[in-house]
Amino acid sequence: MVAPKLITLVRHGQAHHNVDEKYHLRDPLLTPLGESQCRSLHTRFPSSPPIDLIATSPLKRTLQTSLLGFSDALAAGTPLIALAELQETANLPCDTGSPAAELAAIPEFAHIDFSGLPEDWTSKAGRWSAEPDALKKRATWVRRWLLEREEAHVVCVLHGGFLHHLTEDWTGHGVLPGTGWSNTEFRTYTFKEGSDSLLETEESRRRRSDKPLGRTELKQVQETVGANA
Repeated sequence: MVAPKLITLVRHGQAHHNVDEKYHLRDPLLTPLGESQCRSLHTRFPSSPPIDLIATSPLKRTLQTSLLGFSDALAAGTPLIALAELQETANLPCDTGSPAAELAAIPEFAHIDFSGLPEDWTSKAGRWSAEPDALKKRATWVRRWLLEREEAHVVCVLHGGFLHHLTEDWTGHGVLPGTGWSNTEFRTYTFKEGSDSLLETEESRRRRSDKPLGRTELKQVQETVGANA
């Protein structure tokens, strides 16, 4: 298999749990601000190279981000895959997904194929656990899945916490507010030669600046770092 030339990782827009630490909300939708962030994503996202595949976490906020942020690509026929392995790390209600039947019943998502989602993907147990070992294995699985894809440019839409595991980038974790991903921030990677580890491109590093984590992501990263200490 030929590895993708580019992997672009995108964090979702602002969702209702991101406001005032509403972690009790189950699988929350985007806020009006989050929807606006996603609709304007195309003004910042490079038009070249074209996107060959969009893989999204099946949580509602990432599904919305994919549909709103990449509407032009989707309208042009770019495939969209709901990939359970891209879900967020914590077992909080806000980071727990919804059953496929519930998602399919939402008009906004009616044309998305959820048939590939495992029945237990919302369980937060076993493969989907919030335990550090399970998260490491899941991140490794995603990187290897991407490595085996034949598309030249794959976009993944996912979450602030899991992005750290996927990229294996914990730089500056002692000063956590400087290490996170802002809403709808995107970064582009290639694979390190002979490895399934991701390497951020120089262009991507130049176009971004470090921004503080939201309170939800800060709490999740602190918990994970503590578990790995």
